Amino acid sequence: MFLMMHPWYIPSSQLAGKLLHIYPCEGDCIPGVGCRYPFPLPRYWISAFPAEFDLNPELAEQIKELKEVLGREGNRRHSNLIDIENVPTYKWKRQVTQRNPVAPKKRKMSLLFDHLESSELAEHLTYLEYRSFCKILFQDYHSFVMHGCTVDNPILERFITLFNSVSQWVQLMVLSKPTAQQRAQVITRFILVAQRLLQLQNFNTLMAVVGGLSHSSISRLKETHSHVSSETTKLWESMTELVTSLGNYSRYRRRLAECVGFRFPILGVHLKDLVAVHVALPDWLDRARTRVNGTKMQQLFGILNELVLVQSIKPPFEANMDLINLLTVSLDQYQTEEEIYQLSLQREPRGKSAPSSPTSCSPPSRPADIDEWALAVKPKPDQTLVRTHIEKMVESVFRNFDVDGDGHISQEEFKIIRNNFPYLCKFGDLDENQ
Repeated sequence: MFLMMHPWYIPSSQLAGKLLHIYPCEGDCIPGVGCRYPFPLPRYWISAFPAEFDLNPELAEQIKELKEVLGREGNRRHSNLIDIENVPTYKWKRQVTQRNPVAPKKRKMSLLFDHLESSELAEHLTYLEYRSFCKILFQDYHSFVMHGCTVDNPILERFITLFNSVSQWVQLMVLSKPTAQQRAQVITRFILVAQRLLQLQNFNTLMAVVGGLSHSSISRLKETHSHVSSETTKLWESMTELVTSLGNYSRYRRRLAECVGFRFPILGVHLKDLVAVHVALPDWLDRARTRVNGTKMQQLFGILNELVLVQSIKPPFEANMDLINLLTVSLDQYQTEEEIYQLSLQREPRGKSAPSSPTSCSPPSRPADIDEWALAVKPKPDQTLVRTHIEKMVESVFRNFDVDGDGHISQEEFKIIRNNFPYLCKFGDLDENQ
């Protein structure tokens, strides 16, 4: 707890400097016992938080200096215990986008949303978000709580953007269909995706999907919802209730506490918890700032430690990188709320009532605060990043759809492919010259 929480009170490099400062002089050693210096502390610090020493050059230099002091004074045994030379690199954790080598194709795999099993789509959405989540370090949480926003915190901002993109993509995939029955089929598909996400104990992506289907641009489509079966609607309502903010997310917290093995918590809920504890309790128990508030430290540690432990448990499935490349580009959406709502009005204008039928169901009402924690993050598109994603997507499409290997995709094939990218529908006929 001390090693994880000390940055709340003092920068890591300063802590290492204090360790060097309190290194005992010869008179501090007890005959027959030895020096009372806590050498297990830096050794355990290096083993438990190696990324901190790789990503913090100032801290690394302080530890190296301590090692050199021990060596000069003949304390070889303790000097050898403090070794950061073999710490692996963690610079990939700070890269906003990770360029993965394309895995060799083992089987023909459809990249199409309409042909993809709901469980497979849920698994690949989980893989995408979990990969982004694993890049978040303690320092990112600390920065968020201290600043109250994601300023100068690109890793956390990218994760929140991905959460918003999933929610927005769900809306656009529904609204890309011209008829109410087709839109209802997409809604049903995403409800099955949500069901699989719940089975995977992936509450974060589940909340993103629920937020997309609960958005006003979708919930207002009465004619569309009239084609969704009552059984599917009941399933949907049960999952919606699970992630609502009622009772401070009490249903979700109980379900998370029962989880064993891989689970993916709703990051926004736990960020709110961190902010609440930080605001409610002081860091120090006295004005002189000499007595740390142990209660606050323990509560913050409990929240943060759970998030850190989650990163150590990998998802129980393998991902297909071609599908990951396609989803990555599909999720890079930058439509505004107003643009999406206008598309909803085009599909079902105001005043258009749903036809009455024995099987028609009213759309579920949008739960309070379903995804408001993430709405403030609206970054501008990074053209270099978008270009990289598109290049990887194109490679995957050609590898899977250019069957005869002539380097061309036919119009018929492209019309199917474009269904995965709702924003392509705004264009007219493409590639008129074949």
